[in-house]
Amino acid sequence: LAPAFRNRGRMGWPRSLALAVVVAMLGVVHVWAGRTLVPPAPLFLADKQAARDVQDLIPQDPIAGSVPAATVAEWGGGLAAYTAVHAPSGLREPIEHVWWKNGRVIARVPLSPVLGGRAEGFRTWSRKSDLGTPLPAAYAVDVRTASGQLIGRLSFPITP
Repeated sequence: LAPAFRNRGRMGWPRSLALAVVVAMLGVVHVWAGRTLVPPAPLFLADKQAARDVQDLIPQDPIAGSVPAATVAEWGGGLAAYTAVHAPSGLREPIEHVWWKNGRVIARVPLSPVLGGRAEGFRTWSRKSDLGTPLPAAYAVDVRTASGQLIGRLSFPITP
């Protein structure tokens, strides 16, 4: 911009350069302020299931509602969280599963980045093999982006 501001010698080079820097800084400030006007990518859970395990991206023995602690103990004391994240085509977004027990974080599991474009969603899962004692509690698994955006939540109680 400095040569344009100089305009055939009417303004000196130092003054033209200073004006170009000021205009560039104002442009950066406007872009930074305007970023809040751009909505985030519409991510949502197309499917979510708690299950005994996941094989070939298919939940095995899915939990419907609550599950007795004795059943979870028979399964080895752990559970899997299966999620399918719907994302726009071309999006590549790192995500994680955040495991909660009675409102306290018990694990953070980074997952491979979501690749958008599938109608049924990007399918992924994590497994928590040690849910701690006592086993009966209110559990939840949050699906979050790397920036902390909550995509969705899977909740399931383990009953005595």
